[in-house]
Amino acid sequence: MAILTLSILTAADLMAQEIKDRPRRIEASFSFENLSPHDTYGDWNTGNLAFYNKVSPGFTYFVQGSVFNRNEGNGGTGTIGAYKDWADFLYTYTAITAGTNSIYLPKFRADHDFNVKVGPNKIIVLTLGGTFIDYFNDHRDLIISGGPTLYLNRWILQYRLFHNESNPGSIGSFSHLFSVGYGEEGWQWTYLNVSFGKQAYMATSLATPEAVDKNSLNIGVQHRHWLGKHYGIFGDASYFKLQEGYEKFGIAMGVFYEF
Repeated sequence: MAILTLSILTAADLMAQEIKDRPRRIEASFSFENLSPHDTYGDWNTGNLAFYNKVSPGFTYFVQGSVFNRNEGNGGTGTIGAYKDWADFLYTYTAITAGTNSIYLPKFRADHDFNVKVGPNKIIVLTLGGTFIDYFNDHRDLIISGGPTLYLNRWILQYRLFHNESNPGSIGSFSHLFSVGYGEEGWQWTYLNVSFGKQAYMATSLATPEAVDKNSLNIGVQHRHWLGKHYGIFGDASYFKLQEGYEKFGIAMGVFYEF
């Protein structure tokens, strides 16, 4: 089974949709990740292309395509999704992803978040989300998550708790995300994200299937910078460690244009 990587929608992703005079955005990026032991895992290379369109003040849709190059083989995924305002206190995020036949990509993935604004000035957002992932082998993951996000002028503070139930075996595990962001739309966004917890699943590829339960740690810094009114660059640097597994150092760079 491919080790599950949680795809976190940060507050910067949500804020990026608040585009008034530039309702469309196109992004292209490339990431390189070096793994150790290198002889076993090699390098991971990923290319991404995404398009966002804010068709009304309360609705934005997006499409994204990604191609992957790993020792296990090449692959690709396609994603469609949307952000929708239902009321002044409620908005949602929904995405559906399908991948090519690969041991590390999802056959089908669905994500949905409910976000509720609370407090006198609605500076606190409470999120409740769910993710379902069906792989090309016999594994499936159901992830329930939630937590608060606090908006303080240019600062954004977020915590999110994830519970993953992996099948076969109904094996449960928890992980945590802490995120601190600073910036402003049209200027720059910088985020420090720290997540840690368990990677737990049933290793059915063994002669005698057994449960795997390992600690993991992921640290990442993300930066998006406007070089002009309508365009800019973004990137990130990350470190991931899986107990008795592998270490991974990653870097990504991209460009975006708004029109």
